[in-house]
Amino acid sequence: MKNIIWTEWLKVRTYRTFWVMLLLAVIIPLAANFFMANLFSNGDLKKATQLMGQPFSFPAIWLSVASISSYTSGLFAILLIILTTNEYTFRTNRQNIIDGWDRREFVYAKLFWLVALSVLALALSTIIGIIVGVSYGDTSVSFEDYRYVVYYFLQVMVTLSLALLIAVLLKRAGIAIVIFFAYTMMIDNILSALLTRQFGKVGGLLPLQAGDELLPVPLFGKMIAKEVFEPYVYIIAMVAYISLAMYIVFRRMMKSDL
Repeated sequence: MKNIIWTEWLKVRTYRTFWVMLLLAVIIPLAANFFMANLFSNGDLKKATQLMGQPFSFPAIWLSVASISSYTSGLFAILLIILTTNEYTFRTNRQNIIDGWDRREFVYAKLFWLVALSVLALALSTIIGIIVGVSYGDTSVSFEDYRYVVYYFLQVMVTLSLALLIAVLLKRAGIAIVIFFAYTMMIDNILSALLTRQFGKVGGLLPLQAGDELLPVPLFGKMIAKEVFEPYVYIIAMVAYISLAMYIVFRRMMKSDL
């Protein structure tokens, strides 16, 4: 595994696109959370939060940060798509096999990035929560509702699993990114709405919708009454989607031409 990680590091060490995308993936969630905290701490919105709760004070800050950050997780997905499709574009995957790698090791290398980026998202959201909570909140630091950040971590893993699957199937960055955003921004929502209309809360069990159900928008989520499953149902669904995506990726790599 150390050899795999070292090889992946050599690939990105001087890769400018990687560092630019990684920087954006760190800065944008940070900026988005500070923007929303500042917005809700001024004027009429501040009065609204006082009446309905303090979304940027502990422990509510964890739901706020997780919910806001979930809208930017696509940045990590784009990065993973680029890293994966580059293997096909520049034939580095074939060279790795020639140099003695097993096909499974190529998949492990991509899984390393999936886990590493997910852990980075978890650590980043934790740091943001503490900084924003201390800066804009009126209570002491608390990890009481930190489970929402864990839900966000699972959502990121589902998003990255989907991104990896699409990248492995399509092998081209441009079309893979287009298909990924088409699904995340339209198809998943449309299918969820149709299933919800026909079968009720079952519509909330789609890959990306499951995470959204665990991360309702602060304040506004409280105003919308809807029928939902218990949290563990959505967690099981997300773990199942991650497992299914990894199974398909492994099967694809074991059988396809490099």
